Amino acid sequence: MKLRFLFALFSASAGLFICYQQAANAACMVPSYNQKRGIPPGFTEAQGFKGRFDFPASTSEPLPAFLSIDFTQDWRAYIQAVLDYSFEGNIAVDFDVADNNVRNWYHALWMHPGNSGREFLHGLTKERATDPEQLAEGVTKSFDTWAVGFYNALGATTFAKVWNDPCSPKIDDIYFPIGTTTFKLLFTTATATDIPYLAGAPEWEGDIGRAPNRIGKLHLYQIDIAVRDPRSLQTGWVFGTFVYQGSVPGTDPWKKLVPVGLSWGNDRFVPPPGQLRQNVLNETLEGKIYGWAGRKELGWGGRVNGPADNQISSCVSCHGSAQYPRSDDFGNLPRQPATPVDYQRRLLEYFRDIFAGGVFDGESRYFGTQTAVLARPLDYSLQLQVGIERMCATVTAREAPFNDGTVPVPPVCPTPPAVVAGGPESLSTGPALADRDDTIDALLEPIR
Repeated sequence: MKLRFLFALFSASAGLFICYQQAANAACMVPSYNQKRGIPPGFTEAQGFKGRFDFPASTSEPLPAFLSIDFTQDWRAYIQAVLDYSFEGNIAVDFDVADNNVRNWYHALWMHPGNSGREFLHGLTKERATDPEQLAEGVTKSFDTWAVGFYNALGATTFAKVWNDPCSPKIDDIYFPIGTTTFKLLFTTATATDIPYLAGAPEWEGDIGRAPNRIGKLHLYQIDIAVRDPRSLQTGWVFGTFVYQGSVPGTDPWKKLVPVGLSWGNDRFVPPPGQLRQNVLNETLEGKIYGWAGRKELGWGGRVNGPADNQISSCVSCHGSAQYPRSDDFGNLPRQPATPVDYQRRLLEYFRDIFAGGVFDGESRYFGTQTAVLARPLDYSLQLQVGIERMCATVTAREAPFNDGTVPVPPVCPTPPAVVAGGPESLSTGPALADRDDTIDALLEPIR
């Protein structure tokens, strides 16, 4: 992970924004959702997701009040306060954050390209599918995961610096300010029939299928939070996660999110099964979301992770690898589990504490090339990383706005391969639109 990484004017008719700088480029238009799929049958453009990308260069938003809670002494109070802060004004508008009248929230840019990019209804992106027996013991199916994340105004000021020109990001000296808060809603295609603890979970529809049944139901099952908190001395960040549990008493489904755990470091000197000090778990969830042969633990060595996440990593370690280009050695997580003889090496190489703004792996290569480049850190923001990767994949696939030479190739992206006249990548006779979407996904898949 080797990287340092706008104002916007919305078009009400297309959900697009045009970037304005001193030299505005009217050709640089970035959609809110993957427009190649078109509008689903029975819907109108007005019903489509409109991303909020008018990132503020500065903000008068005060520091969140939960920063007064000592997370090392009362982690439950801290994580619940972060969730309450994130929900305030958002539940009432179904997380259409542009309508939140309490505080401002923003989406990440350039998450739309490819078949796994932002879908039409809510701007959800497709994430790693869960493995058999990952969500519940004895459930051998694999389920798709779709998610959408948000940053508060403090964090959005960093997005404003990066995406001042939304088609040429500036990724030097990326450093999120104190009080930056981000949260992500994760939905599954599983139902309560598949996973009983999903009974009564909030439902969204998503444009997640193929014709003729493109619209499918999704159920909320996980929420992740992250805070730039200076009291986290090893990393500068605090991460936590919640899981939906239908058995919680009450009728409000948004009150049935149970804290899974909180983490502010990698416990880099503690091999399994040692006693962790920077990761605290809700042990009452053992046997419910982990603790069986197919999912013995949530994160590596008992570290904090969500039920949707890969157990050979953890929240802090995965996000600490955010950079561009990604690490040659790890991507964002180890290639395979570690055996006991390798535990010390895994701690040394992967579970290191990367302080806010630091780089995980200082030298890397653009995917598909052998050219070594200095990686620049993205301060724990995988949404920045993925957004830049998707933009550069669009450059390589010669998709708009990089398809006709009007918008220059961004300096952060590798130069696309030369076009062979009349060949399959010819700009004049390029592949069909659906194939081009697949091309972008193929470019992303090896490094996802």
